[in-house]
Amino acid sequence: MMKRRSFLASGALLAFGASIAFFSMDLVSLAHEYEVGKIKVQHPWLRAPQDGDNKAQFYAMIENNGDAPDRLIGVKSEKFGKTTILADGKSEGPLTIPPKQKITLAPGAGYVDLLDIKKHLEVGWGLEMTLVFEKAGEVTIDAAIDAPDAKHAHDAEAMERWEKAHGKDNSGPKPDAHQGHEGHMMHHHDGM
Repeated sequence: MMKRRSFLASGALLAFGASIAFFSMDLVSLAHEYEVGKIKVQHPWLRAPQDGDNKAQFYAMIENNGDAPDRLIGVKSEKFGKTTILADGKSEGPLTIPPKQKITLAPGAGYVDLLDIKKHLEVGWGLEMTLVFEKAGEVTIDAAIDAPDAKHAHDAEAMERWEKAHGKDNSGPKPDAHQGHEGHMMHHHDGM
């Protein structure tokens, strides 16, 4: 009788865990989509500034599910001073999203320059900012901050290069890393 109870309890616990995992995955997928009016913003991300620079580039997929065109006319955040929208990657001006179409802002195509960055943008984190659309209004998003040379969102190879260049090796503990240093405190300095 005891084995059956244990088996049933294990099964219930497993089912509960699976349902939590399922709903968590659903919430994670929603975290990369934002809607305002008939506009949907998907997978927003940005390239962090190069070392010593104070500008970054913002990218995303923007879909217009409406019957009329809309335009991205601004991007706001307290972390940067101003923005320049380069709809075609070359000339300044608002980004027009035709009805029933999706526009992709990506390296080598259109993007938004985030200028006069006021605070360090940590690669691997997110940046909260507000996109301003002419008709749909404003929507606050959280854009993933990728490495300065990322070719797409969540570019693992670019992240690995950035971590290596910045001494952020996440490959795990090194064998004998502290050999001969027993009893000594490790000190890290950030150069300031």
